[in-house]
This record gives sequence, C-alpha cells and structure tokens, in this order.
Amino acid sequence: MPWLWSSWEEYLDAVYPVAVDRGGGLWHAKRDTWFENVSQLCKAVTKLEDCRNSLRELGFTGKDHSRPPNDPKVSQQASNLVLEAVYAGEELLFFDRRLCMAADPSYGFRHQKSILEHWDRYSTTHRIASEIHQLVKDIDQMLSGYYSLIEADRRLIVENLDLPDSLESDFRLARDLFSAGFDEIALLIAGRGLEGVLRKIAEDRKISLQAKKLIPASEADASDLIEIMYHVKWKATGVRLISQETRALLHYLRTLRNGSAHPRADAKPNPTARESALVVSETANRLWNQMSKTRAQIDPKIVEKNW
Repeated sequence: MPWLWSSWEEYLDAVYPVAVDRGGGLWHAKRDTWFENVSQLCKAVTKLEDCRNSLRELGFTGKDHSRPPNDPKVSQQASNLVLEAVYAGEELLFFDRRLCMAADPSYGFRHQKSILEHWDRYSTTHRIASEIHQLVKDIDQMLSGYYSLIEADRRLIVENLDLPDSLESDFRLARDLFSAGFDEIALLIAGRGLEGVLRKIAEDRKISLQAKKLIPASEADASDLIEIMYHVKWKATGVRLISQETRALLHYLRTLRNGSAHPRADAKPNPTARESALVVSETANRLWNQMSKTRAQIDPKIVEKNW
C-alpha cells in the first residue's frame, strides 16, 4: 500500500512509537496486499474510535469547557483504554503516513501518547487525569484530519465533472487510485480519460487525418491524435481546441505510459501528479461541454499530417 512508510526508520523518526514495536507483526504489512492493509487501517480507526468513546464515558471528554474526573480509580480504570488507543493510533499512522505531513492533524497525538512512558509518575498525582483528557482531545483532532483527507479524496478530480458515464469512468478510477496513494498510475489513467474524450469528439465531429491515406482521427494512435486535436481550431475565433500547454502535458503522459513497461530504478514519485490530473480532468470537462452543448464549428475537418 503506497501510504505505508518506505522504511521502519522513517516511521520511527516521524512517529516515535511507544506501543507499536518492530518485533510485532505490523511491519509485515509491507508484504501484504493493498486490500489487506486497507482492512487493517479501517480496523485501527474503528479501535481508536471505540477507545476514545469509552474514555469519554469515563468522563475524559477532551473538551476545553469540561474537567476530567479527579478520582484516581477512574484514571486507573482508563489505563488499558489508553494503551489500546495509543496502539491503534500508531497503527493508523503506520498505514496512512499522510497524517504526518504538512498541516499535521496528528501532531498533538504523536506527542501526547508519551503518556504511556510517564504513566507511573503521572498516576501518583492528579496530573494523570488531565493527561488522559488531553489525549482524547488529540485523538479527536487526528481523526478529524483523517476524515478530512477521505473527503478530499472523494471530491478529487470528479467533483465538477459533467461527462457521460462511459467517458467519466477513467477519471473515477484515477480518483480511486489517488485515494490509495497510487499517484503515478492515477495520473496515467486520468490522461487516458482525456484521450478518450478527444477520440469521442473526433468521432462525433467526423475529424480525419490525411497521411498516406485518409483515416478517422478517432482511430489514430495517441501521438497523432494529440497533434490532430492541437491543429483543429474553433472556426469563429481561431483558438486551438487544445492549448500548447495541454498538448505538452498529453505528450508527457503518453511518454510516461510508454515508458512504464521499463521503469527506471531511480524513478521518483511525481509530487505534482494530483495537480496535473486536475488540469487533465478540467480540460476534458471543458472540451466535452464545448463540443456537446454548442453548435460552434471547428476547422479543419481534415488535418494534414505535417509533424
């Protein structure tokens, strides 16, 4: 699963786990399938929520306007719940490292979970109650950040799309891949989605390519299709159907797709994959709506191959 940490040391440096240990079975997740890891992540979230809710029932609400219970027996009763909550939280961070990135919603939890290391000292005073109270507050913040990431993933690319189902399917697949961290593959699928829109436009507008013989543009290879649609303009304004920037992006994605069969060992993740995919989806949406909802003419209908 791409949201896993690349190494145990990287996880240690960012999370400083106090409940999860290297000798446990968690690190074997790198050998498990994506489906297995997602299942484990969901279990960690459920466990964390259950522990948080149980701590609230004991009076540790994490709310600024309320005070935690002062009875040492209640704090002692909470000890196992705290241990389980910290383990589940560290497990969640193990499976979704985004929570440790910029605008970090896990910052409070990653520091407050040290309550386990100081439990014996804190439990001799009333401080233990306020520390548990703060832990619940930090768990709330981390879970809120986690669900915000899920909501952002749900809207990514497809939020404003207005395409037929057959043309939208690739963009939804790209959205799903982004949500699981497969950014490089997701960008390629988004590019395939735009290519599909271009082919459908070429078919509907009966655009052809004149090379050695006349062929429908919708049947041309990807490189020729990009050039064809770049050469086609709106007849009334002379504006190109796709811009030079979009043309360059499409050729870049085509090159990536062609090279994916022989990936480089030193290849690095593309940090702009999401932004590029958004440009691709917006371009596809705009072109389709321009073509399907207006009668504006395009020119030429037959494109001479001169590239």
